[in-house]
Amino acid sequence: MDIFGPLIVYYLFLGGMGGGALLSISCLELANAPRIASRRLYLPREFFARAWAACVVVLGLAIACLVADLGRADRALALFVSPAPSTITVGAWSLAAALVLAVVFAAASLLDCGRLRERIALAGGVVGAIAGVVVIAYTGVLLNGAAAVLAWQTPLLVALFSLSGASCGIALCLSSLAFVESRVPLVSPIYALACADSAIVVLEAVCLAAYVVWLMLSPGSHDAACALVAGSLRWKFWLALVVAGLVLPYVMERFITYGNSRTQLLWVALCVFVGGLALRSLIVDISAFDVTQAASLAMSLVLM
Repeated sequence: MDIFGPLIVYYLFLGGMGGGALLSISCLELANAPRIASRRLYLPREFFARAWAACVVVLGLAIACLVADLGRADRALALFVSPAPSTITVGAWSLAAALVLAVVFAAASLLDCGRLRERIALAGGVVGAIAGVVVIAYTGVLLNGAAAVLAWQTPLLVALFSLSGASCGIALCLSSLAFVESRVPLVSPIYALACADSAIVVLEAVCLAAYVVWLMLSPGSHDAACALVAGSLRWKFWLALVVAGLVLPYVMERFITYGNSRTQLLWVALCVFVGGLALRSLIVDISAFDVTQAASLAMSLVLM
């Protein structure tokens, strides 16, 4: 049986996407500020209003999934009032800080408070970028800290979740751009975001390959690797993660035609989201194939 239920899978996915969105939009706020960046991307206010609102929704859903999985609200509150600092408390506080910051930026954008956004662009952008990095990294650290599963005991898992979260965050920005009506050409920001996501997708693919090789070479997680590439999880791995989540977004981003960019951006975002969700689901699923979770597998390993 899997150690975590579907709510934790949704939390890992939404938390990573929300953290990645916070990181991406905060960087875009810095790049779009006239007093900070020498070469602005000239993103319209409508983009920031849509992107920040989407970021708030995603982070709110992530927190809702976490609270629902805990079962009681007082358990979630205990994460914030715990006197002993731990990985879980750091993750809870960073997630809460990310949501508060996203709400502030979203309110300033939706209420057309241009002066407020300019005043908080520098400090808020820097804090948002830092909080975004912590949130997306924490989703991997959460599993990496579970010593009961050997397949999760590698820094490659944290790197893989971080890259996937950053890619999902950029995809959220691309999907927001698809709904923006602006007289200012959006070719430059679309190209910049597409190039950034393509680079991250390549790094994610390399990290995924390294992670699978590590699973294969480790006796305790060899069966998990076989389940991924050739076993019961192979269809989700190859079709949802590799093809839909990595290959298709990279190809579409390399051949964006700006006359039909809106539809293409939505397809890119959808494929990235499918891959991000499949990745979290697969990583949780392989816990059932870990040697520590089956007595017969553990005994066979001891007798080797």
